[in-house]
Amino acid sequence: MRTDSGAEVLMTFIPQFPTYPPEKAYMRETKTDIPGLIVKPTGRGGQVVFMPADIDRQFGRSHLPDHADLLKNIVQWTAKNDLPVKVEGAGLVDCHLYAQPEKLILHLVNLTSAATWRQPMDEFIAIGPLKVKVKLRPSVSGSNLRTLVSKQKLPSNVSNGYCQFEIKSIVDHEVIVIS
Repeated sequence: MRTDSGAEVLMTFIPQFPTYPPEKAYMRETKTDIPGLIVKPTGRGGQVVFMPADIDRQFGRSHLPDHADLLKNIVQWTAKNDLPVKVEGAGLVDCHLYAQPEKLILHLVNLTSAATWRQPMDEFIAIGPLKVKVKLRPSVSGSNLRTLVSKQKLPSNVSNGYCQFEIKSIVDHEVIVIS
């Protein structure tokens, strides 16, 4: 593989190695010149990432936190950290942001459980607090927040086009209406 001028190779590929028996589980090649993660700013202010590997599938199969962090960092870098929703806190949360006239609806689903990634889920494990930051549309002030599951009004802080708030706890899911 060749890289263009201006492209930067942040990671190189290390070939597979045996994982069993344990006494033979070590990297045969500790360094290569095979590009594994290539980044390049475009001429028009965009940013491009190319990763000739299936880290997303590997994360879906193995759920290794390093793969999740790598994918998260790639998305944040490519978007220049200008994301419509940011959620900080412990736990695994599925986020969906919907736009309606003069309001935004954020659906947060708690995927944290003893059976995470396996079916059936037999116990809910509450998570929280979660710090949430939502990018506002021009037609949404962000001054009125209400939750549809826990039936609360939440205080918000609006600044620089974002609405910020905290959710104390989520058992299974929560829906927040931002208007």
